[in-house]
Amino acid sequence: MNNKFFPANFMLISMLMMGTIMSLSSCNWLMMWMGLELNLMGILPLMNIKSKNLEIESSMKYFIIQSFSSSIFIISSMMMFTFSMTSFTMFNNNMFSSLMILSLLMKLGSAPFHLWLPSMCKFLSWMTLFLILTWQKLAPLFMLSSINLNFMIIMFTACLNAILGSIQAINQTNIQLIMTYSSISHMSWMLPACYINMSIMLTYLCIYALISLNLFIYFSSKSNLFLYSLTQHNSMMNKDGMLILSLILSLSGIPPTLGFLSKLLIMILLINMKLIITCIILFMGTLISLYFYLNLSMILFIKSFMTFKYNTTNHTMKLIFTMNLLGTFMFLPMLMIYAMNIFN
Repeated sequence: MNNKFFPANFMLISMLMMGTIMSLSSCNWLMMWMGLELNLMGILPLMNIKSKNLEIESSMKYFIIQSFSSSIFIISSMMMFTFSMTSFTMFNNNMFSSLMILSLLMKLGSAPFHLWLPSMCKFLSWMTLFLILTWQKLAPLFMLSSINLNFMIIMFTACLNAILGSIQAINQTNIQLIMTYSSISHMSWMLPACYINMSIMLTYLCIYALISLNLFIYFSSKSNLFLYSLTQHNSMMNKDGMLILSLILSLSGIPPTLGFLSKLLIMILLINMKLIITCIILFMGTLISLYFYLNLSMILFIKSFMTFKYNTTNHTMKLIFTMNLLGTFMFLPMLMIYAMNIFN
């Protein structure tokens, strides 16, 4: 972001955070909806901060989708309240709660309502894309856990995310699109966790955000948008490339990384609830997604091996390396202790 407009940016980010906090802390559907709208008012100016035509187009797409899904959410909430005649039982009507779930899935960019997300995200800046794929998911996921969830809708949507998000990323060469489809694939693990255990879902989202933030900072500093551009910077293909390789493997869920441990927690929960078929489908989706993760890793690994040099690491990579180590040493014991408390 341009430092010239930093006060305005700070105000927009504060509005963005306040909207999400309002949705998280409210027990009333109207206040949740107001929090979503406040969040939308904060994110839209940040999406076209550089005033480029493609960014403006992306922000308009985001505004239309979010407004349409908010309309469905508020109308279904009003109809539910009208038929129940009380705000305490409004989440018990199956038909209208299903409509509310579908509207929130549309907000999340979850399959089968995900087609707008890749077409919008490929024109955004890296930091704005990070907000869309992480922070913007927090409030809708929390609201999903507050509704009397339709079990079949959530499990079916999770399976769709696992398969479609993985398959559609295979032939992509745009790194932003790969990260977007990767987010859709990771959504398949967060949705069942949202239904079963909200704290585990938040743990998964935090780990995903930590790994993604490091990758996004790296790609933003190199201005890489396509896979072939990764082989054109000899300066990055040394220690930096090996570090990014470890982050990509963690994002893919290779044992014994943080990404694998977070998936393992959700997998154990699904098995304990006898959701074996759902667990198998999610696991198959993860195996499919390994293709494009390993493809990206192979590009980095081969070039890193060919051009390995013991030169000094720049400040950006030192920051990423420090955050990666801190995340590993902090979250690994926490996850192990948390898992022991849950499953004992």
